[in-house]
Amino acid sequence: MEFDGEQAVERVCMMPSVRESAHDGEELVALWPLSTPLRLDNDAKYTENLQVRMTRLAAAVTTGDDVTMADAEFVYEGADTIPGRPQELVEALLDANDAYESLIDEDGTPTMPTADAIAQVADTLNAGWDDGTATAVAALVASCAGYVDGQSQVRDLTWRFAVTIVLLDVMMRQVRLQVTASLGDDEPHAGGAPEQRVRALERGGLPLVFVTQAVGEHLGVPAICMTAAQWHGIVAAYATGNGDDDPADAAAVLAQVWAPLASAEWRRHREDVLWDPAEAKKRAREEDERKNKEALAAKFAHVKDDPTKPEVEL
Repeated sequence: MEFDGEQAVERVCMMPSVRESAHDGEELVALWPLSTPLRLDNDAKYTENLQVRMTRLAAAVTTGDDVTMADAEFVYEGADTIPGRPQELVEALLDANDAYESLIDEDGTPTMPTADAIAQVADTLNAGWDDGTATAVAALVASCAGYVDGQSQVRDLTWRFAVTIVLLDVMMRQVRLQVTASLGDDEPHAGGAPEQRVRALERGGLPLVFVTQAVGEHLGVPAICMTAAQWHGIVAAYATGNGDDDPADAAAVLAQVWAPLASAEWRRHREDVLWDPAEAKKRAREEDERKNKEALAAKFAHVKDDPTKPEVEL
Protein backbone atom coordinates (compact mmCIF):
# COMPACT_ATOMS: atom_id res chain seq x y z
CA MET A 1 0.00 0.00 0.00
CA GLU A 2 1.24 3.47 -0.87
CA PHE A 3 0.64 6.91 0.53
CA ASP A 4 -1.37 8.58 -2.22
CA GLY A 5 -2.48 11.71 -0.42
CA GLU A 6 -1.79 14.68 -2.67
CA GLN A 7 -5.43 15.68 -3.00
CA ALA A 8 -6.16 15.10 0.67
CA VAL A 9 -3.06 17.02 1.81
CA GLU A 10 -3.94 20.04 -0.31
CA ARG A 11 -7.51 20.01 0.96
CA VAL A 12 -6.42 19.79 4.59
CA CYS A 13 -3.92 22.60 4.02
CA MET A 14 -6.76 24.91 3.02
CA MET A 15 -8.80 24.33 6.17
CA PRO A 16 -8.86 27.44 8.41
CA SER A 17 -8.46 25.40 11.59
CA VAL A 18 -5.33 23.72 10.22
CA ARG A 19 -3.82 27.03 9.13
CA GLU A 20 -4.55 28.55 12.54
CA SER A 21 -2.95 25.58 14.27
CA ALA A 22 0.09 25.84 12.05
CA HIS A 23 0.40 29.50 13.06
CA ASP A 24 0.52 28.40 16.71
CA GLY A 25 3.16 25.85 15.74
CA GLU A 26 5.23 28.47 13.94
CA GLU A 27 5.17 30.69 17.04
CA LEU A 28 6.49 27.75 19.05
CA VAL A 29 9.18 26.76 16.57
CA ALA A 30 10.31 30.41 16.29
CA LEU A 31 11.66 30.18 19.86
CA TRP A 32 14.47 27.90 18.65
CA PRO A 33 17.37 27.81 19.09
CA LEU A 34 16.74 28.21 22.81
CA SER A 35 19.36 30.62 24.07
CA THR A 36 19.00 30.72 27.86
CA PRO A 37 19.53 28.04 30.52
CA LEU A 38 16.03 28.69 31.88
CA ARG A 39 14.35 28.04 28.53
CA LEU A 40 16.45 24.94 27.93
CA ASP A 41 15.49 23.63 31.36
CA ASN A 42 11.82 24.47 30.79
CA ASP A 43 11.83 22.59 27.49
CA ALA A 44 13.47 19.57 29.10
CA LYS A 45 10.75 19.54 31.75
CA TYR A 46 8.07 19.84 29.07
CA THR A 47 9.58 16.88 27.20
CA GLU A 48 9.55 14.74 30.33
CA ASN A 49 5.97 15.75 31.08
CA LEU A 50 4.97 14.95 27.50
CA GLN A 51 6.22 11.38 27.86
CA VAL A 52 4.34 11.05 31.15
CA ARG A 53 1.11 12.24 29.53
CA MET A 54 1.57 10.04 26.45
CA THR A 55 2.18 6.95 28.58
CA ARG A 56 -0.80 7.81 30.75
CA LEU A 57 -2.95 7.92 27.59
CA ALA A 58 -1.62 4.55 26.44
CA ALA A 59 -2.11 2.83 29.78
CA ALA A 60 -5.63 4.21 30.12
CA VAL A 61 -6.55 2.89 26.67
CA THR A 62 -4.95 -0.54 27.07
CA THR A 63 -6.36 -1.21 30.55
CA GLY A 64 -9.61 0.72 30.42
CA ASP A 65 -8.79 1.99 33.92
CA ASP A 66 -8.50 5.49 35.31
CA VAL A 67 -4.76 6.20 35.21
CA THR A 68 -3.64 9.27 37.16
CA MET A 69 -0.74 11.59 36.41
CA ALA A 70 0.78 10.45 39.70
CA ASP A 71 0.69 6.83 38.47
CA ALA A 72 2.38 7.77 35.20
CA GLU A 73 4.99 9.97 36.90
CA PHE A 74 5.83 7.27 39.43
CA VAL A 75 6.51 4.70 36.71
CA TYR A 76 8.39 7.22 34.55
CA GLU A 77 10.71 7.81 37.50
CA GLY A 78 11.52 4.11 37.69
CA ALA A 79 8.88 2.42 39.83
CA ASP A 80 7.84 -1.12 38.87
CA THR A 81 5.09 -1.33 41.50
CA ILE A 82 2.72 1.24 43.00
CA PRO A 83 1.27 0.53 46.45
CA GLY A 84 -2.48 0.20 46.27
CA ARG A 85 -2.63 0.23 42.46
CA PRO A 86 -3.27 -2.76 40.13
CA GLN A 87 -0.10 -4.32 38.79
CA GLU A 88 -1.76 -4.55 35.37
CA LEU A 89 -1.84 -0.76 35.29
CA VAL A 90 1.84 -0.53 36.22
CA GLU A 91 2.78 -3.04 33.52
CA ALA A 92 0.79 -1.04 30.98
CA LEU A 93 2.71 2.11 31.93
CA LEU A 94 6.03 0.28 31.70
CA ASP A 95 5.10 -1.01 28.23
CA ALA A 96 4.00 2.47 27.17
CA ASN A 97 7.35 3.95 28.20
CA ASP A 98 9.16 1.23 26.26
CA ALA A 99 7.05 1.96 23.19
CA TYR A 100 7.59 5.71 23.47
CA GLU A 101 11.34 5.42 23.87
CA SER A 102 11.71 2.87 21.07
CA LEU A 103 10.88 5.60 18.54
CA ILE A 104 13.58 7.99 19.80
CA ASP A 105 17.28 7.81 18.97
CA GLU A 106 19.85 7.64 21.76
CA ASP A 107 20.51 11.37 21.31
CA GLY A 108 16.81 12.11 21.76
CA THR A 109 16.10 12.79 18.08
CA PRO A 110 12.81 11.43 16.66
CA THR A 111 13.39 9.32 13.57
CA MET A 112 11.19 8.15 10.72
CA PRO A 113 9.92 4.82 12.10
CA THR A 114 11.17 1.68 10.41
CA ALA A 115 9.02 -1.37 9.76
CA ASP A 116 10.65 -3.19 12.69
CA ALA A 117 10.11 -0.23 15.02
CA ILE A 118 6.44 0.06 14.04
CA ALA A 119 5.84 -3.65 14.60
CA GLN A 120 7.64 -3.44 17.94
CA VAL A 121 5.50 -0.53 19.13
CA ALA A 122 2.31 -2.35 18.17
CA ASP A 123 3.49 -5.49 19.94
CA THR A 124 4.61 -3.63 23.06
CA LEU A 125 1.25 -1.87 23.33
CA ASN A 126 -0.61 -5.16 22.79
CA ALA A 127 -2.52 -3.67 19.87
CA GLY A 128 -3.35 -7.08 18.40
CA TRP A 129 -2.05 -6.36 14.91
CA ASP A 130 -1.59 -9.25 12.51
CA ASP A 131 1.39 -9.40 10.16
CA GLY A 132 -0.63 -7.91 7.31
CA THR A 133 -1.57 -4.81 9.29
CA ALA A 134 1.97 -4.26 10.51
CA THR A 135 3.29 -4.58 6.97
CA ALA A 136 0.64 -2.28 5.53
CA VAL A 137 1.20 0.45 8.13
CA ALA A 138 4.97 0.28 7.64
CA ALA A 139 4.49 0.57 3.88
CA LEU A 140 2.32 3.65 4.35
CA VAL A 141 4.96 5.32 6.53
CA ALA A 142 7.75 4.49 4.09
CA SER A 143 5.67 5.72 1.16
CA CYS A 144 4.85 8.93 3.04
CA ALA A 145 8.56 9.49 3.66
CA GLY A 146 9.21 9.08 -0.05
CA TYR A 147 6.38 11.47 -0.87
CA VAL A 148 7.86 14.15 1.40
CA ASP A 149 11.41 13.59 0.14
CA GLY A 150 10.17 13.88 -3.43
CA GLN A 151 8.99 17.47 -3.01
CA SER A 152 10.88 19.90 -5.18
CA GLN A 153 10.89 22.63 -2.54
CA VAL A 154 10.89 23.01 1.23
CA ARG A 155 7.27 23.09 2.38
CA ASP A 156 5.91 25.13 5.26
CA LEU A 157 4.59 23.86 8.58
CA THR A 158 0.97 23.95 7.38
CA TRP A 159 1.79 21.47 4.62
CA ARG A 160 3.91 19.22 6.84
CA PHE A 161 1.21 19.21 9.50
CA ALA A 162 -1.37 18.29 6.87
CA VAL A 163 0.80 15.37 5.75
CA THR A 164 0.80 13.93 9.27
CA ILE A 165 -2.99 14.26 9.50
CA VAL A 166 -3.51 12.48 6.19
CA LEU A 167 -1.03 9.77 7.16
CA LEU A 168 -2.80 9.15 10.47
CA ASP A 169 -6.12 8.95 8.64
CA VAL A 170 -5.00 6.34 6.11
CA MET A 171 -3.27 4.31 8.83
CA MET A 172 -6.42 4.40 10.98
CA ARG A 173 -8.53 3.16 8.09
CA GLN A 174 -6.03 0.36 7.50
CA VAL A 175 -6.21 -0.75 11.14
CA ARG A 176 -10.01 -0.54 11.00
CA LEU A 177 -10.01 -3.16 8.25
CA GLN A 178 -8.41 -5.68 10.60
CA VAL A 179 -10.62 -4.72 13.53
CA THR A 180 -13.86 -5.09 11.59
CA ALA A 181 -12.70 -8.38 10.09
CA SER A 182 -11.65 -9.78 13.48
CA LEU A 183 -15.07 -8.91 14.92
CA GLY A 184 -16.89 -10.34 11.91
CA ASP A 185 -18.34 -6.88 11.28
CA ASP A 186 -17.69 -5.80 7.72
CA GLU A 187 -19.86 -2.70 7.44
CA PRO A 188 -19.72 0.66 9.28
CA HIS A 189 -22.72 1.51 11.42
CA ALA A 190 -24.19 4.79 10.22
CA GLY A 191 -26.25 5.19 13.38
CA GLY A 192 -23.43 4.41 15.78
CA ALA A 193 -20.91 1.68 16.43
CA PRO A 194 -21.09 -1.05 19.08
CA GLU A 195 -18.89 -0.32 22.09
CA GLN A 196 -16.94 -3.52 21.40
CA ARG A 197 -15.92 -2.17 18.01
CA VAL A 198 -14.90 1.23 19.40
CA ARG A 199 -12.89 -0.41 22.17
CA ALA A 200 -11.08 -2.69 19.73
CA LEU A 201 -10.25 0.23 17.45
CA GLU A 202 -9.05 2.33 20.40
CA ARG A 203 -6.47 -0.31 21.25
CA GLY A 204 -5.68 -1.23 17.66
CA GLY A 205 -5.15 2.38 16.64
CA LEU A 206 -3.15 3.41 19.71
CA PRO A 207 0.31 2.66 18.21
CA LEU A 208 -0.52 5.07 15.40
CA VAL A 209 -0.53 7.98 17.85
CA PHE A 210 3.08 7.17 18.73
CA VAL A 211 4.05 6.55 15.11
CA THR A 212 2.41 9.77 13.91
CA GLN A 213 4.22 11.75 16.58
CA ALA A 214 7.57 10.29 15.53
CA VAL A 215 6.88 10.99 11.85
CA GLY A 216 5.72 14.51 12.66
CA GLU A 217 8.71 15.43 14.78
CA HIS A 218 11.00 14.00 12.09
CA LEU A 219 9.30 16.41 9.67
CA GLY A 220 9.59 19.32 12.08
CA VAL A 221 6.01 19.17 13.34
CA PRO A 222 5.92 19.58 17.15
CA ALA A 223 4.45 16.81 19.27
CA ILE A 224 0.73 16.52 20.00
CA CYS A 225 -0.82 14.86 23.04
CA MET A 226 -4.38 14.16 24.13
CA THR A 227 -6.42 12.52 26.84
CA ALA A 228 -7.96 9.07 26.66
CA ALA A 229 -11.40 10.68 26.34
CA GLN A 230 -10.26 12.72 23.34
CA TRP A 231 -8.78 9.62 21.69
CA HIS A 232 -12.06 7.82 22.29
CA GLY A 233 -13.90 10.58 20.42
CA ILE A 234 -11.56 10.35 17.45
CA VAL A 235 -11.87 6.58 17.28
CA ALA A 236 -15.66 6.69 17.50
CA ALA A 237 -15.75 8.62 14.23
CA TYR A 238 -13.77 5.86 12.49
CA ALA A 239 -15.88 3.14 14.03
CA THR A 240 -18.92 4.62 12.28
CA GLY A 241 -17.22 5.09 8.90
CA ASN A 242 -15.17 8.27 8.65
CA GLY A 243 -15.69 9.61 5.12
CA ASP A 244 -15.17 6.26 3.40
CA ASP A 245 -16.28 7.38 -0.04
CA ASP A 246 -13.56 9.99 -0.41
CA PRO A 247 -10.14 9.83 1.35
CA ALA A 248 -9.95 13.64 1.29
CA ASP A 249 -13.26 13.77 3.18
CA ALA A 250 -11.96 11.35 5.80
CA ALA A 251 -8.79 13.35 6.34
CA ALA A 252 -10.78 16.58 6.61
CA VAL A 253 -13.00 15.04 9.30
CA LEU A 254 -9.92 14.02 11.28
CA ALA A 255 -8.37 17.47 10.81
CA GLN A 256 -11.40 19.12 12.40
CA VAL A 257 -10.54 17.34 15.64
CA TRP A 258 -6.77 17.06 15.34
CA ALA A 259 -6.08 20.74 14.60
CA PRO A 260 -7.55 22.09 17.88
CA LEU A 261 -5.60 19.46 19.81
CA ALA A 262 -2.43 20.63 18.09
CA SER A 263 -3.16 24.29 18.82
CA ALA A 264 -3.73 23.61 22.50
CA GLU A 265 -0.58 21.53 22.81
CA TRP A 266 1.65 23.95 20.91
CA ARG A 267 0.41 26.93 22.91
CA ARG A 268 1.05 24.96 26.09
CA HIS A 269 4.56 24.04 24.95
CA ARG A 270 5.36 27.67 24.14
CA GLU A 271 4.04 28.89 27.48
CA ASP A 272 6.05 26.22 29.30
CA VAL A 273 9.26 27.22 27.53
CA LEU A 274 8.72 30.94 28.21
CA TRP A 275 7.73 30.45 31.85
CA ASP A 276 9.81 32.62 34.18
CA PRO A 277 9.33 31.97 37.94
CA ALA A 278 10.42 35.49 38.90
CA GLU A 279 8.02 37.09 36.44
CA ALA A 280 5.23 34.71 37.48
CA LYS A 281 5.78 35.64 41.13
CA LYS A 282 5.70 39.35 40.28
CA ARG A 283 2.45 39.00 38.32
CA ALA A 284 0.86 36.98 41.12
CA ARG A 285 1.80 39.68 43.62
CA GLU A 286 0.38 42.40 41.38
CA GLU A 287 -2.82 40.41 40.94
CA ASP A 288 -3.17 39.96 44.70
CA GLU A 289 -2.70 43.69 45.23
CA ARG A 290 -5.33 44.47 42.60
CA LYS A 291 -7.85 42.11 44.19
CA ASN A 292 -7.17 43.51 47.66
CA LYS A 293 -7.79 47.06 46.44
CA GLU A 294 -11.01 46.02 44.74
CA ALA A 295 -12.19 44.22 47.87
CA LEU A 296 -11.38 47.19 50.07
CA ALA A 297 -13.14 49.58 47.71
CA ALA A 298 -16.21 47.33 47.66
CA LYS A 299 -16.22 47.15 51.47
CA PHE A 300 -16.46 50.91 51.84
CA ALA A 301 -18.55 51.58 48.74
CA HIS A 302 -21.56 52.45 50.92
CA VAL A 303 -19.69 55.21 52.73
CA LYS A 304 -20.56 58.61 51.30
CA ASP A 305 -17.77 60.94 50.31
CA ASP A 306 -17.00 63.83 52.67
CA PRO A 307 -15.61 66.69 50.59
CA THR A 308 -14.03 68.24 53.67
CA LYS A 309 -11.74 65.25 54.30
CA PRO A 310 -8.47 64.73 52.48
CA GLU A 311 -8.44 61.93 49.89
CA VAL A 312 -6.95 58.65 51.07
CA GLU A 313 -5.41 56.32 48.54
CA LEU A 314 -6.50 52.70 48.93
